[in-house]
Amino acid sequence: MDTDEPVITSRSGDLKDQVAALHSRLHLTDVRVQRLRAESLEEPPFDVHSIQIHSGPCEVLLEPPRFAARVNQTVALRDADDQTLAEVEVALILDYALEDGPEPSAEAVSTYVEHNTYFTAHPYLRETLQNATLKLGLEPVILGILSRDQPRPTEVTLVRRAPAPPGETNG
Repeated sequence: MDTDEPVITSRSGDLKDQVAALHSRLHLTDVRVQRLRAESLEEPPFDVHSIQIHSGPCEVLLEPPRFAARVNQTVALRDADDQTLAEVEVALILDYALEDGPEPSAEAVSTYVEHNTYFTAHPYLRETLQNATLKLGLEPVILGILSRDQPRPTEVTLVRRAPAPPGETNG
């Protein structure tokens, strides 16, 4: 099995063709943050023990010629006792123009969104999360890279800042 292709059950050839046809008719026109909430519950600096990501289901609006998807993600920074130290919530809207043609089936839309939308949104989510954590005065959190065979990142990194050498000042 080719891992670059979505895993599609039963009517796989037909559904795969439908998804490919939908993909060929979509043109990304805008990516924007619809909601951003970033909150530090403790005074930085603090010791982050774990980072937990929760990605909610994508929501879709199909009103030809507009095709839009909303991607929701929450990232929680936790201490060794699993208490939340800071949290960042992001909702991104990906807007596409849908060329004229037959209305795609619900199954094709669902499959397209499941296998492509997060992959498209990921760099924007990464940048938003990194900026939000920096603006909170925290060490930046960076989402790992994606692979076509993984629907979500398997790695998240907290970039630890190196302390300034003695005698050097920041500024």
